Amino acid sequence: MDTKKLFATFAILIIALSIAGFAYAHWSETITINGTINTGELCWEVTMVKCEDDQPGEKDYHCYDGFQGNYYWQGDKDVGNTSIQIKDKHTIELNLTNVYPSYFTSAGFYVHNCGTIPLRIDRVLIKNQTHTVAELRIVPAPVVRLDLNGDGKDDIEILWGDNFGAQLHPCNTSPEISFWVHILEDAPQGATLSFTIEVVAINWNEYVPPQQ
Repeated sequence: MDTKKLFATFAILIIALSIAGFAYAHWSETITINGTINTGELCWEVTMVKCEDDQPGEKDYHCYDGFQGNYYWQGDKDVGNTSIQIKDKHTIELNLTNVYPSYFTSAGFYVHNCGTIPLRIDRVLIKNQTHTVAELRIVPAPVVRLDLNGDGKDDIEILWGDNFGAQLHPCNTSPEISFWVHILEDAPQGATLSFTIEVVAINWNEYVPPQQ
């Protein structure tokens, strides 16, 4: 009698384990869910460019080497000229015509967040006709001297303003981003000096402040 009870108990246990095994197999099946995830868009554009000495009859400006004293003044001659334009949504271009040593100009622009996520202005790339000649992202930026025509001699120096690391929310526009330009003694005579500035922005939470 005890043997029959034991066999019955064992049979019940086997049935219970079989049911549990079936349930486990059933719960381990793959379930596929179709859905759509919308990601944000990182987008920025340069807008509202301007510069000094861009009007006929406007007297030329001057400053000292290295922007000593951090000031400039207007002379009595109208010889040089500066023009600025938007080359593409991230880039501006400056053309300095008939300029000479001690000639000074300043330029400014704004950056608009045309995307759907916040961004930060990370750096600018200054380029001549063939390659990048300088990269700026440190605040305050040092005075940078550049050889634009590849003759091994510096033609201009630039003093950059602020706004690296500035955070822009969607549809917002940055404060004015400006810089100064000074023509050096070794600039070529009779040449038009041209360079571009490309603005690089990144996702707001990927920004790492530069080390001084």
